[in-house]
Amino acid sequence: MTKPNYRILGIYFVGVFIGALDTNVLGPVFPLITKSFHIVFGWTAWTITAYTVAYIASTILAGAAGDRFGHRKLFTWGIVAFGFASLVAALSQNFAMFIVARIIQGAGAGAVYPNAQAEGLKLFPANRRGMALGLFGAIFGIASILGPTAGGALGQYFGWPAVFVINIPIAIGVLGVVRRVPRSEPGSRAVPDISGGLAFAAFLASILLFITDHASARWLFFAIAAACFSVFWIRQRTAKIPFLDSKPLANKAGVAVMIGAALIGLDMSAAIFVPTLTQDTLHFSVLVSGVALLPAAFTGAVFSGAGGVMVDRIGPRRVLVAGLIAAALGGLLLAWPHLVLWRFILAMVALGIGTAFTMGAPLNRMALALYRENQAGEALSLMAVFRGIGLAAGPIILTAAEAWHGFSGMFGSVFVASLIGLVAFMFVPDVKVVKPSQVVET
Repeated sequence: MTKPNYRILGIYFVGVFIGALDTNVLGPVFPLITKSFHIVFGWTAWTITAYTVAYIASTILAGAAGDRFGHRKLFTWGIVAFGFASLVAALSQNFAMFIVARIIQGAGAGAVYPNAQAEGLKLFPANRRGMALGLFGAIFGIASILGPTAGGALGQYFGWPAVFVINIPIAIGVLGVVRRVPRSEPGSRAVPDISGGLAFAAFLASILLFITDHASARWLFFAIAAACFSVFWIRQRTAKIPFLDSKPLANKAGVAVMIGAALIGLDMSAAIFVPTLTQDTLHFSVLVSGVALLPAAFTGAVFSGAGGVMVDRIGPRRVLVAGLIAAALGGLLLAWPHLVLWRFILAMVALGIGTAFTMGAPLNRMALALYRENQAGEALSLMAVFRGIGLAAGPIILTAAEAWHGFSGMFGSVFVASLIGLVAFMFVPDVKVVKPSQVVET
């Protein structure tokens, strides 16, 4: 059996890593950003939400466009957009400019992740797809958790703009070597409806503003959300190629997967607030609060590869259930009053296992089973979309829970979301395991 080309995989891994890193890298520097732009803490959640909403809109279009024009090409353009937006973010003079930069960053990352995965999957046989997805999940999960560590160190010594400056040489390096990667063959699939995608993104942003804004303007956001959803719904029914290919999801199992993916995203978004939790309750410095996530990152690194192998051997659903139980335990340990160091470390280990067993291989393996072979980019993109909805809504929901009942309310929400996700995946049939003897050599 031919071994995967790990040099090519490494290029795609780096692209996924820097995109995922910027999901949570801002956590420790939130206080610095609020002071720099003279905003209240609640608005910092929008630095994550703006990134994630743009990611959601981009990932479906870019994943399907990769199926049509070649995944390498879309991956490259995603890196270009991401690097450019990092420069704009670092040079931002006001919060509005900063949010625009985050939107462009999210769009670039949305093009990188599904196309990198789709190309990486081609390097593995069918009976090792779980391992391949596990590797990408490990890269994404570890980067998401290591983000606060990097953000804390850079923010402590160089200020918050350094968090974005560091992306620029990495993006340039990736662009320098990706030209040596063989071009991916273009396909015959059409690109989904762009206007429907933009309407979907605008609907999501508006409904989140409606939820969080308590002034009279919130009803304006509700009206905008309703109008955007109407446009999205009409385009779904009339466009030649709808933005979302929802037919494989239009059943009980599909609905359960969508709900479960969104709840996994909500769980993941909680990591952005862990540094603030430690600064508030354990009195950590900005630097140490970022480092505090290392137990979760290390645990996620150890278990992500194992999770991919387990998916190949026992199917994804059991792995997902184990991960959601671990995430629920982590949320409960952090929600329990009077947090102490040993309980915090145990919670980080549990959340690391939860990330490893839910983020990558299990969920994506279920998605691939719902779609045709030539829709790999779109299938992976869709799971990123629904997970991204949880990531986008998570900071808004969690800050609202914190305002209601402090950090106990915030991480208690993670506990509840994990249990609901566990129940949801009970309605999803497991994926048939492919044995090595069943793989046809090409």
